[in-house]
Amino acid sequence: MEVVPGVIRFIRADMRRQGQASVSLSQLRVLWFLNRCPQSSLSEVADDLDVTRPTMSAMIERLVQRGFVNRVEDPEERRRVLLTLTATGSKYLEQVSEATRSKVAGVLSPLSDTELQQLMQGIALLEKAFRDVKD
Repeated sequence: MEVVPGVIRFIRADMRRQGQASVSLSQLRVLWFLNRCPQSSLSEVADDLDVTRPTMSAMIERLVQRGFVNRVEDPEERRRVLLTLTATGSKYLEQVSEATRSKVAGVLSPLSDTELQQLMQGIALLEKAFRDVKD
């Protein structure tokens, strides 16, 4: 309970430092979600980030204006809008993520190969345990 929030704060802070000043941490989270779940609706993104739909709508509008996100009408349901990353959004997210991965690797570099293996096994076990848990 104490370790995970600290790791997340470190990663988020570094992603914020790597990102452009005009892209908020919340907007980075939107980009990350759309990278994992392309063609999501505004409601799906809002639910994942635990914000209201009007808040998400404003956030998406700023990302559309920056050229990071596309809004496309769902061909099967006219009233539904699908959100996807643009090539620019994908490239931006990859640059920020790669820089942050490099920073995390630097923090973990003092660990031995055995310790790194143990860490990876522990993370894999956590992922497996929480994979299908619903909020």
